[in-house]
Formats: sequence, C-alpha cells, structure tokens
Amino acid sequence: MMFWGILLGVLLSFFFFWLFPLFFHGIPWQPTDRKRVQRMLEMSELKAGEVLYDLGCGDGRILLWAVRKFGARAVGIELNPWLYGLALLRVIGAGLSSRVKVRFGNLYHLPLHEADVVTLFLFSHVNERLQEKFHRELKKGARVVSYVWPLPEWKPHMVDTVYNLYLYVKEE
Repeated sequence: MMFWGILLGVLLSFFFFWLFPLFFHGIPWQPTDRKRVQRMLEMSELKAGEVLYDLGCGDGRILLWAVRKFGARAVGIELNPWLYGLALLRVIGAGLSSRVKVRFGNLYHLPLHEADVVTLFLFSHVNERLQEKFHRELKKGARVVSYVWPLPEWKPHMVDTVYNLYLYVKEE
C-alpha cells in the first residue's frame, strides 16, 4: 500500500511541477543548482541595494540567494500556481518578505523598469520574444543573465562555457 502512495505522490508531483505549466504555454520547472545560481549573480556583478528580477522564479531560490548573499532586493514572477506558492512560502519562512516580492502571473506583463539585473532559465522561443521587452523596458546598464539559451539578437558581454551562462548588458 505504501508503494502505491509513493508512486501516486511522484506522479502528481510530475504533473503539477512539470506538465501542468505546459497547459498555459509555460516552462516546465527544472531547478537551477546552487553553483550556477552563484555564478549567475557573480557574472551580473549584483551589488547590495540593486534590484534583481527572476523571470520564471520557480521555487524562489535565486531570489533568496540574491538577498542573502548579495544584499539585493528581489522580485520574482511565476505562472505555475504550485511553484508560486512554494516560492512565497520560502520567502515568508526566511523572513524576507520586506526584501523579496513574488508575483503570480505572466512574465510578459511584468514591468521591468526598476530591474538592475534580470535572471532567466527559459526556452529559446521565450528568450527570443523577451528581447523586445528588454530593449523597451530595461534601463541602460541593466544586466541580463540567461542559463542555457542565449538572446539571439543581443551580443553577449560575457559567456561562461563551463556553466552555459550568457551575460548581456543593455547599452542604450
């Protein structure tokens, strides 16, 4: 009986965290490991007091890392209601609600004007679509760090081939 309960739990987790977001044209959750999170924030040269935006923030790990290790403020957006709830619980549990905001919704509708750094681990078609939004909304000098998928029309400022990271700096 215990086996069937565990199997059901695994299948439900797979559905809610991997397949469910696809019904909303989202991205399945694949958590970014700590070494990559650290490297992403180092590459971006995130400074204390700056604002980091994580598009598709998943469980909120990048948000929490940016606040705890770099002294930044952070905003995340998540479309998957389960991951949104998990990220929100992690922020509240860490006592960081005053420095971390987690929004539920579509990343295309989140204004990015106050972002100093944007992190993302999204599919190539989403990155391609975001390029115009970045051009329109990001301030000069804002940094974008993408894991795995580059921004096709932007020239990277730096590429980390070990961790498959791309850093972009908005020039204009």
